[in-house]
Amino acid sequence: MGLVTLTPMGIDIYLPSLPAMADGFGQPVSALQASITLFIFAVGVGQMLIGPLADRYGRRPVALGGALAYLAGSALGAAATSLEVFYTARIIQGLGACSASLVAFAAVRDRFSPAVGARVYSYLNGALCSVPALAPMLGGALAVHAGWRSTFVFMVVFALALAVLLARRFEETRAAPTLPRGALYSLRRYLPIVASGRFLYFATFGMAGMAMILVFVSAAPVVLVQQLGYTELGFSAWFGGNAAINIAAFFLAPTFIARYGRHTMVRVGMAALLLASAMHAAAWAWAPLSAWLFMLPVAVLTVGFSLALGSGLSLALEPFAERAGTAAAVYGLFQMSGSAVIATLLLDSGMAPQAAMALIGAVIVVPLLCLSPGMARRLAA
Repeated sequence: MGLVTLTPMGIDIYLPSLPAMADGFGQPVSALQASITLFIFAVGVGQMLIGPLADRYGRRPVALGGALAYLAGSALGAAATSLEVFYTARIIQGLGACSASLVAFAAVRDRFSPAVGARVYSYLNGALCSVPALAPMLGGALAVHAGWRSTFVFMVVFALALAVLLARRFEETRAAPTLPRGALYSLRRYLPIVASGRFLYFATFGMAGMAMILVFVSAAPVVLVQQLGYTELGFSAWFGGNAAINIAAFFLAPTFIARYGRHTMVRVGMAALLLASAMHAAAWAWAPLSAWLFMLPVAVLTVGFSLALGSGLSLALEPFAERAGTAAAVYGLFQMSGSAVIATLLLDSGMAPQAAMALIGAVIVVPLLCLSPGMARRLAA
């Protein structure tokens, strides 16, 4: 489970420190917000490079290499004295994090049946979402007592411990390949995946949910700390409280999947995203800004996405047994890089984060819900 924690840790642990980091670098907060979307973009694009490596050479070396890259990026981030060096560190961290998470989800596809895999994905995502509950509080405490750089030192130590554990305990899960070996990077590897309407449908859902969450994550320090005046620890309490609710949803998801089925849970998640969009739009249009009105729709969003994410990922990857690593990489490109592009464009436009999340729901989630009955018939065929 440690493999899936690198990505959220690389985002959440230094969120409370964004205003202080902006002061330290002599840059606006928006320049530090960009480091979040840059990291997420690297996570997504990196999977296109690393997915085929995991299919060709195995999961174990890719996971170990990812932990070491994350360690190097964290060390560079701790030592950075300019924004350019810090951005470079974030890219290296993102590449390391994507290697680890890709291996984690591909290994589930290697070892478990689709139905069991959907439940395991939910447990992994529960572990993943335990980090946002704890990391901001840890990061806030570290920043208060030792400065923001201590958060990156902590990530160095964590990555080192994970690398040692992987070297000693992680066994290869990839089966011996049955397809003939061709070029490592070839359009033919990706065509069956990106040409699949089923894959695109569920990957687009993952992208929409992650884009809404990324808008929230990027804007939350500005809204809660700068606009509403919360301290770093106060921000951590709000952020961690939402993450705790999220964790509960992830660990309940397998029970709901077993009872109602994977596609039903995806539709529940889409409905929750749409409800959260409507709540954000209403609060932005007709109510004064407050922490409760900002965070309540986010709780609806994250709970719905938590209940559906494992099912959506399982349904997207199920047809690609021989290309599980590559399929997981393409899914990651949609979910991570696609969401980073959407969130960056919306936030850079000057749009309020509540309006941005509402727009994502209206433009992406509504069409997906309209197409849902047809997808249900296709899955049943």
